[in-house]
Amino acid sequence: MRIQRSLVLAGLGLLALGLVGCQSTAKHSSASFKDSQSSTKTYHAAKPDATVTASSSSKIAQTYQPRAAQTQAKGYVKSGKLQQKGQYTFDKVGTKLTLTRVHALNQTIKSGQLTYRVTSVRLIKNVAENDQAKRMAAQALNLAEIKSPYYTLQVKFTILNRGKRAVTTDGIKAIQLGNHQRLTAANQLSDASAGKTIPAHRQLATFATGLAGQETQPTFTHVKLAFAGGYDQRQHQLVKPSGWLTVDLS
Repeated sequence: MRIQRSLVLAGLGLLALGLVGCQSTAKHSSASFKDSQSSTKTYHAAKPDATVTASSSSKIAQTYQPRAAQTQAKGYVKSGKLQQKGQYTFDKVGTKLTLTRVHALNQTIKSGQLTYRVTSVRLIKNVAENDQAKRMAAQALNLAEIKSPYYTLQVKFTILNRGKRAVTTDGIKAIQLGNHQRLTAANQLSDASAGKTIPAHRQLATFATGLAGQETQPTFTHVKLAFAGGYDQRQHQLVKPSGWLTVDLS
């Protein structure tokens, strides 16, 4: 069970909801939201319009300010949500994020008392403006090093607990990109939902972010998602892993 392991990723703030993720403190970056003690009564996922480099590391200053020339092109967003293809922003450590693909969705898959609804998939181009941004991105994605540009896939989804008992979710089990690359918790995938407890008849709106490619923009036309199991407070399985949900991105 994933929530039993110690947190490997230092932190991962990414895109998908307003830019709060890159403005929030490193402690609340998207990749570090694996706190099994919190529930949806108090939990609000960070806004993933930041980047994987919104790390929980306090040793690296997150004070990057883009030059005036970098903010004058069409599509620049100082703060808020990246909504349209071509819009871009900068994070606090020196990464330029550009929304390259966005797909609004409403696809569901059920397993036991849980219903998983995928509401959007987005592809972000990340350009590291300095070595610090590269180091933090590599750390967050569990890589020895990373090439720039790199591309991140962000999946926004909601988990509905239809049952009478609270469930602690293990989040996404795997994401299959096209017909080749597979992302898991141990392989460049960070899931903000993992370890969250969903009370009975409540839901959790959250997201996951993974590495979709380096240097060259990915061209996959679909992804497959499988969700992990759910557990009670004693870590007994209440919900089995789901099957695969195919999401068309063409």
